[in-house]
Amino acid sequence: MSRLLVALLWAAIGLAVGQGINLFSQWQARVEARSDPELDPRMRPWEHAIAPGLTAVLFGLFAWQIGAGLLLLIDSVYVAILVQVFAFDLKHRYILDVVMLPSWVIALALAFVTPWSPGASWPGPDWRTAVLAALIAGAVFFVLFFVGTWIFGQEAFGFGDVKLAVFIGLCTGLTNLRMVHALLAGVYIGGAAAVILLLSRRAGLRQAVPYAPFLVAGTVLTLLVQRP
Repeated sequence: MSRLLVALLWAAIGLAVGQGINLFSQWQARVEARSDPELDPRMRPWEHAIAPGLTAVLFGLFAWQIGAGLLLLIDSVYVAILVQVFAFDLKHRYILDVVMLPSWVIALALAFVTPWSPGASWPGPDWRTAVLAALIAGAVFFVLFFVGTWIFGQEAFGFGDVKLAVFIGLCTGLTNLRMVHALLAGVYIGGAAAVILLLSRRAGLRQAVPYAPFLVAGTVLTLLVQRP
């Protein structure tokens, strides 16, 4: 089977997965709205297209880049989780614990079967590097959370970003410094977006900018271009 055909078939699967993400996110939004009256569970027509469209495109790109195999299945699970985080946070500025906490367990389990590059990580190309990467990433964003709150008087980074950073560490690991590259890419993308918002006067200097979508973008980019 040609790589193009694999990519097209996997993109079609991604479209279906994205529809499932929409249904799940709408259900969770209705649940959260019971305790948060400001949260609007309704979705505009264009918002319905974000998760299915993004998942289809990313599934197709990963299939084209990686080809059929175990790594494609693993990365597709990560992509589905990250798309849900991206779309939900983009609309509600909220990362769901019901998504993030089980995702840690999933990522840890997948770390045991990820085909890590031998000799390319420390202390070894296995699940332990994923746990270490998660601890480092979580600690860095834990510090940023409190420092940002102290400086800005509000959450520069939401605590959901700390939980997301732990997940990013688990799914990227230390191999080839993938965790570092994923977080730095997210910070750079977020910084560029913040500058654009400031210059266009769509955000104030002391206004917190939600970073989850940018961290997701950096992680997806790293997973796509760097093998474990």
